[in-house]
Amino acid sequence: MKSLLILSLTLFLFSCTRENNNSPSGQIDAYVPVYASAENIAQINVEAAKPITEAGKIYAYGNFIFQNDLNTGIHIIDATDKKSPKKISFLKIPLSTELAVKGNFLYTNNYKDIVVFDISNPAQPQFVKRVKDVFPPVNQKYPSFSNIYFECADEAKGVVVRWELKRINTPKCRR
Repeated sequence: MKSLLILSLTLFLFSCTRENNNSPSGQIDAYVPVYASAENIAQINVEAAKPITEAGKIYAYGNFIFQNDLNTGIHIIDATDKKSPKKISFLKIPLSTELAVKGNFLYTNNYKDIVVFDISNPAQPQFVKRVKDVFPPVNQKYPSFSNIYFECADEAKGVVVRWELKRINTPKCRR
C-alpha cells in the first residue's frame, strides 16, 4: 500500500500536464517546439563545403576526415596536406548525430533510419541505401527539462526536432 502511494505521488509530481486554470498569464519564457516534416528529414544530399556550426564526432579515413555537424550532416575534409586541410563537400543528413566507417562504407543515423554511403572515393561519396526504422523515435512530446512551461507539441505540424526557449504568451503545458 505504501509503495502504491509513493508511486502515485511520484507520477503526479513528474507528469506532463496541460494546465487551464493555473497557467501563467502574459509573456513568460517557455520552450517552443521546432518542427520538421518527415519528408524533409528523409532528404539527404551531397552539397558544397560549408562552415561547421555544431561540431560533433570525427572519423579519420586515409587522408580524409569525416566530421559530424550535429543534426545537420557530415563534413568531408581532405587532410592530404596535414598543415592545411580543405573541406571538399558536405553530406546533408538531417538529425545525424553519429557516424562510423567500416571498409569503404560510411554509416550514420538519419532520425530513425541508418543511411549508408560508399566512400571508396571520399571526394565523391555515393548513397548506397537506407535501413528504415532502426532506432525508436525519441519522445519529443515535451522538453527534457523539469519544472518548466512549454508550448504543447502538435503532431500535425510534423516531427519535433528540438526545443527553443522563447518568450511566449500564456503557455498551456507544464512539466
